[in-house]
Amino acid sequence: MKESLFEFDIENYEVGKATSGFVDFPSFYGFQKVKAPVYVYRASKEVSPCVVVTACVHGDEINGLRIAQSVMKKKLKLKKGTLIIIPTVNIYGFLNKQRYLPDRKDLNRCFPGSEKGSFGSRFARFIFQRITKYGDIFLDFHSGGAGRFNIPQIRCDLKTKGIKELVDNISIPLVVNSSLRDGSLRESINDLGKPCIVFEGGEGLRIDETITKYGVNLVESVLSYYGMINEKEKFIEDKIIINKTKWIRAKEGGLLISEASRGKIVKKGEVVGELRNINGGLVNKIKMEHDGVILGISKSALIMSGDALYNIGFLGDDVPEDEEELFDFFDFEM
Repeated sequence: MKESLFEFDIENYEVGKATSGFVDFPSFYGFQKVKAPVYVYRASKEVSPCVVVTACVHGDEINGLRIAQSVMKKKLKLKKGTLIIIPTVNIYGFLNKQRYLPDRKDLNRCFPGSEKGSFGSRFARFIFQRITKYGDIFLDFHSGGAGRFNIPQIRCDLKTKGIKELVDNISIPLVVNSSLRDGSLRESINDLGKPCIVFEGGEGLRIDETITKYGVNLVESVLSYYGMINEKEKFIEDKIIINKTKWIRAKEGGLLISEASRGKIVKKGEVVGELRNINGGLVNKIKMEHDGVILGISKSALIMSGDALYNIGFLGDDVPEDEEELFDFFDFEM
């Protein structure tokens, strides 16, 4: 891809000033120009600590864009370091209200990319080289897909160097200790020896201002942790740590009548919903097999056999040793 695209040199940004603008991304089909927003606040001549915020790696996950907008509008007064925000990484999916790139590739399975691969692979390389050049810590904002709501949470590998101390001092009530996904931005940044935290919250193609507040608090608490803003201990909260998650799937098709509340702690044997046939007859009740917390919930009432209904996070260390979980279209990293 042409070197003239998204030329990012931190020395071109004035110290002590926040700059919002647009940069050129690869065109649609070689003739439609594409621009994407970029925000840079360089508070000091010394670039570090540098916090990089990305959103809309999946184009339909627009609550991340809303979080980015809200942070940019707050008129933060950074004392040092640099804040870089790219609100619509997958600008192509965003413009089309779709999760994927134009070549139907999932961008979050293409990192770190290749200059000789598919468009998805080339674009991943294009983005990766630019956002990782200066960043010390990365926050990647995601949501559930269309028809899937996730409660606010972060996903990270607590064994990664520096992550545990960071997590202990930032503002988020729920932490999912999650292994790395092949080709994800988080994995590729981790391979560089840098910390990356994935925020999950909300539903695809929807904005939820409660989710936005959680996301903004997360960004501000990270800035506070690195001494970039004047904030006190208000960001440090008790956290629930989830070490294993699993989807409850429909054993049969039908209409889902959900009785569960997202974020609710549920007990083994508790009924969280039921499936009924088209005449209203009961197909079966959906019961919890273990204690846990509901991390995500299907918003669709039309269910096929095998559809994912509830994403459950197990509490404590006593978790079931079930077979390896299989992932479908929606079960992404997210």
